[in-house]
Amino acid sequence: MTASFTSYSPEIPPWFIALSSFIIIGIAGGIGCVAGGLVSDKIGRANLTIISMVISAICCILIGFTFGQSIWLTLLLSIIWGMSVISDSAQFSAAVSEVAEVEYVGTALTFQMCIGFLITIFSINLIPIIQRIVGWEWVFASLAIGPILGIVSMVRYKRHEFNNVKGTIGH
Repeated sequence: MTASFTSYSPEIPPWFIALSSFIIIGIAGGIGCVAGGLVSDKIGRANLTIISMVISAICCILIGFTFGQSIWLTLLLSIIWGMSVISDSAQFSAAVSEVAEVEYVGTALTFQMCIGFLITIFSINLIPIIQRIVGWEWVFASLAIGPILGIVSMVRYKRHEFNNVKGTIGH
């Protein structure tokens, strides 16, 4: 945000950048969590996570094109990304707790959370390296790999989710 906003307008006040970051991460993220839970109850966990990851991947790819452009366009896309990137997180935990054997739910959730944080730490540390090579305009496109792989996984989970519902109805 800082690099993009100051590239567009060097005199932008630091408080505006800080407020923008809070809105994107805190407020949009909070809204995404609540909305994700409500929507998943209506359309299913797999459907919600697939939609969230499609939106997130699109935002990863598009955000670089807003670098140094209109602050409001960057901010709008970032808010959408902030909502979509977090709206599926609770769904992964719920899905793991539903499919894991009862005696291993805690272990499965711990493993899932560790993998999630490991991927996050890896991505955060990789971004500056990639940014030096390809620039701010293209660096975030590399993050689209995660949601794309997640979509593939959730399509497979959706089959499992459907088979469980179908099996429950048949009994």
